Amino acid sequence: MKKKIASVTSPLLLEQSRQAQFLKPMAISISYGIVLATFLTLLMLPLLLSLSNSVKVFFKWLRTGKKVSKEEVERAILEMKKESLS
Repeated sequence: MKKKIASVTSPLLLEQSRQAQFLKPMAISISYGIVLATFLTLLMLPLLLSLSNSVKVFFKWLRTGKKVSKEEVERAILEMKKESLS
């Protein structure tokens, strides 16, 4: 869907008519917004989640002094363990 919208707005950027000149800023903002949203969703979000997990592991290691796996500090896994115990 995102590629389709970006490809539809591309010809508008090359058009020289008066109406196209009026619509160019909108087409540019939509195209760049789609590219930025894709970048943030597919690259930055997983990177930040991984970084957050690594920071949790580091601080738990500082607190306990034991080697901790990434799964041991993940909230979803901890909640699943609590549910299975009750």
